[in-house]
Parts: sequence; C-alpha cells; structure tokens
Amino acid sequence: MAASVILAKCSVHNKVFGVRIEKRENDWVRTWAFPIDEARAKREGFDKTKIKGSLTAVDGYPGCPYCGTDEFVQCPCDKISCWHENKTEGKSENRQDRKTGTKSHEKIAGGFRCPWCGRVAKEIETVEAFTVKSDRF
Repeated sequence: MAASVILAKCSVHNKVFGVRIEKRENDWVRTWAFPIDEARAKREGFDKTKIKGSLTAVDGYPGCPYCGTDEFVQCPCDKISCWHENKTEGKSENRQDRKTGTKSHEKIAGGFRCPWCGRVAKEIETVEAFTVKSDRF
C-alpha cells in the first residue's frame, strides 16, 4: 500500500499540519492529520509531495488538528487549507470537499483568503479530484 503526507494549513489558526494519505483502489484518501512545523515538514520532505486523487476522508479521519474540520479547499497555488463554510469551528455536517477558483480561507467580505498565498476567492467549486503539489511554502 502506497502512503505519503501532504501539507495543509488551518485557515482559523494559520498553522501548518500534515495529512497522511493512502492509495486505495487507485485513488488517494485522507487517513490521518497531525500538527507539524514548516521547518520539520521541509526536513521530512513533505514539501515535495505531488499527488492526484479525490482525497476523500476515511471513517475515523480526525480532521484538522487545530480546528477539527474535515473539509478543505484548494487554491490555484495548489495548496490545501481548512474549509469553514459558515466560519464556525469544528466538524461540519456538509462533508463535500471543495476547490476554489482562487485561494480561499480567512473569511472576508464576499469571499475567503488563502492562508498560504493570500489570494481571495469569491466562489468555491466542487471537483471530483485534486492535484496537490506541496513543493513550495
């Protein structure tokens, strides 16, 4: 079984965390998440991971170690971050994963700001698969 780690950032607390992913039935799924600092992530090579898959959360996936949500968005900078549709902390009842047309996260008037690059997204688009590149901070 293939496994790897991709990086994400909590949109509420602006902290990096690792997401353990596994290849299951020709798709990548999220199995675990853990806090990690950016320097350690680079030493471990997590900033080099590139994958394509649905990134569905398996039963028991704990979500973000800082805010608890198990939803995420992806910015055109290819980074992923926590998603809080109503900007509430904790697990959401809506488990659809989303990808932005531009980066997203911190709630701002009319959209969200990506905690990685600062781009603002006014719309969130649902997609079938993600291409994640953790190759830049």
